[in-house]
Amino acid sequence: MKPIVNIVTTAARKAGKIIVQAQANMGSVKVSRKEDNTLVSNIDVAVEQLIIDSIRKAGFDDFFITEETGEFGNKDSRFTWIIDPIDGTNNFVHGLPQCCISIGLKKDDEIILGVIYNPFLDLMFTAYKGMGAQLNGQKIRVSDRPDMTGALLSVSLKYSRKTFDDSYLIELVKLHKVIAGYRYSGSIAMDLAYVAAGYLDGLWTATKIKIWDIAAGYIIAKEAGAIVTDITGKSDIENAEFIIAANKKIQPKIAKTLAKHIKK
Repeated sequence: MKPIVNIVTTAARKAGKIIVQAQANMGSVKVSRKEDNTLVSNIDVAVEQLIIDSIRKAGFDDFFITEETGEFGNKDSRFTWIIDPIDGTNNFVHGLPQCCISIGLKKDDEIILGVIYNPFLDLMFTAYKGMGAQLNGQKIRVSDRPDMTGALLSVSLKYSRKTFDDSYLIELVKLHKVIAGYRYSGSIAMDLAYVAAGYLDGLWTATKIKIWDIAAGYIIAKEAGAIVTDITGKSDIENAEFIIAANKKIQPKIAKTLAKHIKK
């Protein structure tokens, strides 16, 4: 992997220690609600600042898009860092050891680097464009499952009623009779990494997503062989409200299934 990946993974490990230590002492964690009604903690803010500082100290003078601070930095740079300090804050504040740090890097309009780190399981997922994806230094690939039979899929039961009709839930029940089951970790980034590693056969989101939720997971999944698009088949995930990720055999089948339930 390129030296820049080592810089980011080092920052992620430092941030991960803060998260693990904080969850062991939840009395010190201060939680509030943002305007969009999602949770944020003082640990989210501290971790985000550590990552930003680490990147800048390494000599990068770029633009940033982060969940807690927003957009800032050098607008003239061709590079944009996209950071979610704790993807899965709900899990974190409830004491569940299931969340991750997500760091992506975009050059011009293309995501070229992704790092996702689960500090509780010490799972470090990395990818750089054209160099494949790795988990703890070992190359990973998506599953080779040929169809939906026996597939393990990530999907949240929450869905956007503005986009999907109510028969969407009926479709989930019908599909459940064929697949191995549904799983949802509470972290889109984490589940994208699990698709990349073949732990999950596929993923789709049915509620609106933010770029920091998926930037790192997008490149990791793609470099592991996944097809990642929005529900219309477009690969412009930065402007997508929903995404589908799976191997090349299953992904089109998921897209076709979901398309039947999109409101016209």
